[in-house]
Amino acid sequence: MAERLRPIIVVKKIKKHAGHHGGQWKVADADFITALMAFSLLLWLLAMVSPDRTI
Repeated sequence: MAERLRPIIVVKKIKKHAGHHGGQWKVADADFITALMAFSLLLWLLAMVSPDRTI
């Protein structure tokens, strides 16, 4: 028992995947599609209003 045991050191490396953005592109895409739908509805409603009607 005279010899001393050295502690075992375990190094764990955390691997981060490059290119994964947590799905933020889905939120941006949904916002863009919503804005595009609102714009198309606005254009459609403006096309439905008769030209002789003034505000």
